[in-house]
Amino acid sequence: MIYDLIKNTRSIRSFGEKKLTKEEIKEIMECVRLSAASRNLQAIKYITVIQEENLKKIFPLTRWAGLLEWNPSEEESPSAYILMCSDKNLPLPEKSLYCDIGIAAQNIMLKAREMGYGGCMIGAFDKNKVKEAMNISDDYTVELIVALGESAENVKIIEAKDGNINYFRDENNVHYVPKRPLNELIIDEK
Repeated sequence: MIYDLIKNTRSIRSFGEKKLTKEEIKEIMECVRLSAASRNLQAIKYITVIQEENLKKIFPLTRWAGLLEWNPSEEESPSAYILMCSDKNLPLPEKSLYCDIGIAAQNIMLKAREMGYGGCMIGAFDKNKVKEAMNISDDYTVELIVALGESAENVKIIEAKDGNINYFRDENNVHYVPKRPLNELIIDEK
């Protein structure tokens, strides 16, 4: 069960019309609340965004699919964002901060997928402009944005060939994600 959930939790960059509700966002955030955290400090804070006016402020400040040099159109934009922020009043060493962000972001993605939605972790965005657009206190730094919504994309995992791990789209707009074979990931015990 967890294998299939992980396998089917891919980065989605084109979204449909169905909108996440406040209740669904709360359900996702409950899973985030239970995430492991360095020293159990729980230093990551979250801003959930579902209001149309705020979605429209954030969307143009994001960059998607760097390998394809492509961004979704406004019609394909997500119906929710979760802004993951570091709290300057609860400082963590950078290594711990990024570990906590990664764990929480994956929990968001997995829960969203379980609920029938897709998501994309976005690290390419203008931090200062997002902070300004959302009127975020100087106590917080937006570190990662997770976009969520109904998936309007067909994503397939394939075996990487000759070390080529660059994702790509075909003429039918199917998004392919090459993954290295297991024997390239495991270093044998000595």
